[in-house]
Amino acid sequence: MVLALLRGKDVRHAKLAARFPGSAHTASVIRRVERFFDRHPLRPADVARVVLTLLPAAQPREFILDRTNWKYGQTDVNVLLLAVIWRDVAIPLLYELLPHGGSSDTEIRHTLMDDALCLLSAADIRVLYADREFSCLTAYHR
Repeated sequence: MVLALLRGKDVRHAKLAARFPGSAHTASVIRRVERFFDRHPLRPADVARVVLTLLPAAQPREFILDRTNWKYGQTDVNVLLLAVIWRDVAIPLLYELLPHGGSSDTEIRHTLMDDALCLLSAADIRVLYADREFSCLTAYHR
């Protein structure tokens, strides 16, 4: 499933089904793809693990911790995000959707960093970029 996703650069089930081997009808393969995602929901940590594995072995890496917010129609979307830098591009790894507007609190930031340290060791982190909202992380110890 992951290889079909990566090769095709498309997440539509019909496009995924077309990349599966065998002679099954497309509708059957689409149903198999749907059952897979129903039974095995993708968690952010799973995706982050795959992304980190697929990146070239440049150790240690640079990371960015940032919070962003925007409006989706009438809905406020507020996200705390941890990304890895690769070729001057920030690739999202882990995130927390914040249930309110404004900045994140220390507990949520620590939870996100705990999740990150389940995927990598502190030695894998060359630097963690963050703005002044995250100054309390200087005292963070796991």
